[in-house]
Amino acid sequence: MEQIKLSKSVLERLAANRPAKRTDYRTDLPSCYLRVGPSSMSLTVLKRDINQKQVRVSIALDPLNLPNLPELKRVVRLAKDEATPERRRVSRLRTSLSAAGEVVIESKRLAPSTERNYLRSLRHLVAATDDRVVSKGTEIRNLHKTLAAEHGNAGANSALKLLRSIMKTMHADDPDFPDWPTDGVKGLWAYEPPRETKLSMEQLPIVWEAALPDHWGSWLRFALLTGMRKSETKRVFLQGDELVVDNTKNHSSLRLPMTDAIRDSFSNYSHIGCFKPFTKYLLAETEIRATPHDLRRTFASIARVAGVQQNTIAWLMNHRTGRSDQTSSYQGRPELFVLREALLAIEEVYRRAGCKI
Repeated sequence: MEQIKLSKSVLERLAANRPAKRTDYRTDLPSCYLRVGPSSMSLTVLKRDINQKQVRVSIALDPLNLPNLPELKRVVRLAKDEATPERRRVSRLRTSLSAAGEVVIESKRLAPSTERNYLRSLRHLVAATDDRVVSKGTEIRNLHKTLAAEHGNAGANSALKLLRSIMKTMHADDPDFPDWPTDGVKGLWAYEPPRETKLSMEQLPIVWEAALPDHWGSWLRFALLTGMRKSETKRVFLQGDELVVDNTKNHSSLRLPMTDAIRDSFSNYSHIGCFKPFTKYLLAETEIRATPHDLRRTFASIARVAGVQQNTIAWLMNHRTGRSDQTSSYQGRPELFVLREALLAIEEVYRRAGCKI
């Protein structure tokens, strides 16, 4: 039986190239198999029922609406848990950090990109603890040192914040689950220098005119003109004269007016699966290192140079902070012409810097 790595891209490839007869695949998830036929797709999960007998559970997949990897893993885990005795399930949650972490992450209302970050931090924790729930302050401090050595201070802080969330959430539901030892970990967090990297005025025209391969050149200009998060550039769509992004990081829709310059660089960027090549291509072409979020910080800096009010910048960038004070709440969302004038003012600063818009 052929083994495959279970992912959305693999499922899409198999759905587009259906076999003439039913074919089974072994997946990289334990006790999980994929069955692909001429007109159907399904996952088969092997599990133990309450009498410890092995049973098969079939999960139908819609080829037109295939789930991503976190959702696939969640579906498989739920299928396994359905017939698991309650006492055994509770015991596993108390002793398995990965099981408890998946339950807590699933209970949160997270954007897909944020959920992937949480799951990455959970993998770091599980690898460093052998899937064991650490509970003592000294253990957590040593864990932080290990994570900082492997993933840096920022990675260690993110992982420990997730661990704190897991322990507090699970302890609230189950008093026997270890609680976060607040007194034992005071002063634990490592210092993280503020992330303030952005493009300078001298670098702007060089980056703007960089001959990047594929879609990266137009995507770069679109990101600089709109200030969107990289995940938002993949989901943005045109509605009338506005660019719209639903289900953003702070769960509020982003709406930006369209300008001629933005229209020239606007395209469907939903096919971008990874943004790491952008930094690599830009560095090779210009010897300037910039990440997608550096472009967002550059947009905010240019907006300030253009004289755009702070409240308007917050709305353009879909930031909650900066528009949550009492005065801003009275003002509400700026009128469409105010946002358009702000974007045009930002474009004028780009022109003065030497960008050919």
